[in-house]
Amino acid sequence: MTPGTLLVAPPSQDADPVFAQTVVLLVDQEPNGITTGIAINRPLDQKVVDSSALALLFVPEPDARAFWGGPMGSDTAILAQFRSVDDLDWFHLPVRQRRPFPLPDVGVVAVAEHPGPFEDRIVRARLFIGLCVWGRGQLEAELERETWLQTPATPDDIFAPRPERLWSELLARASGR
Repeated sequence: MTPGTLLVAPPSQDADPVFAQTVVLLVDQEPNGITTGIAINRPLDQKVVDSSALALLFVPEPDARAFWGGPMGSDTAILAQFRSVDDLDWFHLPVRQRRPFPLPDVGVVAVAEHPGPFEDRIVRARLFIGLCVWGRGQLEAELERETWLQTPATPDDIFAPRPERLWSELLARASGR
């Protein structure tokens, strides 16, 4: 269970009102045991332009749909695939914090960052509202109870053109079918 792993809710979780048919990308695991993920297959009815004006600096299509990233908070974050990640190890914010890269060329962008370092580097990007967060040992316990199936992520999974089909596609892959 490392960043870059996809958690796929199995059909046995279909009664769960929060995570039924959800795919979560693990983006970070902190030394204190807190694990953070972003649900990647739950587009919202709202557009990026209506969700965050700052996100338009990183998500090139203003009419693209924003995504529900999880039940924790309503903060926005961007997942972006980069042409180059040179000098992007740290968030470009007043507080020094390492940028999570769940895949070698896919990282988290804070909407408050200065867009300069990202110029001509973003291949594709999506805006997410909210996060999935697990405390120390919580996700491990859920995995032991088979609350989630696991499979490695690819950039094409994260930026699937039809996110509503992603759960069924990944369910088959995670189940070995």
